[in-house]
Amino acid sequence: MMGQMSFKPVEKAQLNAWLLEAKGKAEVNANAVPNLHDNHSLAVKNDEDSNSIFNYGLSLTTALQPGLASATENPLTNGGRQIADEAEKAYKAAIALFAKHGRANIMLGLLYNQLGSYLQSEPYLEVGLQLEEGGEDWMVAANQYLLAGAYTYNTDEEKYQAVYKKFKEYAHTDIKDGPYYKKMAVLYVSYYER
Repeated sequence: MMGQMSFKPVEKAQLNAWLLEAKGKAEVNANAVPNLHDNHSLAVKNDEDSNSIFNYGLSLTTALQPGLASATENPLTNGGRQIADEAEKAYKAAIALFAKHGRANIMLGLLYNQLGSYLQSEPYLEVGLQLEEGGEDWMVAANQYLLAGAYTYNTDEEKYQAVYKKFKEYAHTDIKDGPYYKKMAVLYVSYYER
């Protein structure tokens, strides 16, 4: 069993200060902030519930998407970086409470990818790949895993090749977000089929 990690969400006033700074540089989706505040309150009340903590982390990541979308080219402001760090802590806390929390692992891997820390994402995305193959969560994990493999030049490794083969098959089935995954499968051809 993993050691219990005591997680307390940052004080609301501090979170608001980070949001204000990040909003000033267009790093925050203002429409996502009310949900973030709701999930912050729930995480404060339920700080031993992996789902409440995960939802808080997810709402932090969702609110920060405008900044994360270009974080590898345009470094985040201090406020944006602090929000990303808080999301990372929340995901890790949810995982500490429930090691096989698929979505927390996937979202932590995705967050690392968005920040350009592709090597850090791999173990978390591998947990996501243990979910039902071809399912919505598995496809997100597989897509991010293949992306990390491309950026770390690991596309020849057998484990990446196995995921690529499955991803390519599932992308051409009737799944949610199928058109997006078909486009990604085409993009990955140049990385995984050399």
